[in-house]
Amino acid sequence: MLKDNELKNSSGVTLIELMVVISLIAIIAVIAVPQYGRFIAKNSVKRAANDLFQNMRLARTIAIKENRTYIMTFNETPNTFRVGFDADSNDSLLDAGDQYDGAGPVKVITIPTEYGADVVLGSANYTVNPPNGPNAMAIADAAFFDFNTDGSSNQTGTIYLQDTFRGYSACVELANSAGETNLYLWLGSAPDNTSNTNWVELR
Repeated sequence: MLKDNELKNSSGVTLIELMVVISLIAIIAVIAVPQYGRFIAKNSVKRAANDLFQNMRLARTIAIKENRTYIMTFNETPNTFRVGFDADSNDSLLDAGDQYDGAGPVKVITIPTEYGADVVLGSANYTVNPPNGPNAMAIADAAFFDFNTDGSSNQTGTIYLQDTFRGYSACVELANSAGETNLYLWLGSAPDNTSNTNWVELR
């Protein structure tokens, strides 16, 4: 049992100290939570664009390997892109009559399922509009990409993606008939950096 003088000398947490600690935790949370949200948003759109980029390279590789044309199609409603062998020769359509990788159905990537509900395919779905695309080009989406047996392409263009909550945007470009692909990230974001005209090439 503690004596009176031992009780007086025992240390504990005062109400003021507890309030200081709680205040510090609150300040850290106010700073950290928005930063974490921005990190998640940017990472989601970068991951979606990188996967699109990788699937373009895959389609080109398979076209060369299997000696037949592969195509990629983009559908903004719903947010999906498809990779497949155009077995029934209807060009920009990939359906039950087509195949992916020589067997089975077309490969279908559903954007919201894979990368979150805020990530959309196509600039028509943007909530934040960048002033321009990479290299100051006008923003316009490609309808589809194709890859011939020698790795070349008859279609060039760009497909865009965006995290609509923060406005982070990315795009994948089929740059020329040789099948060169590029991946870009817009350096702007919402709400106060929407006039940024700069894009950085990631790959």
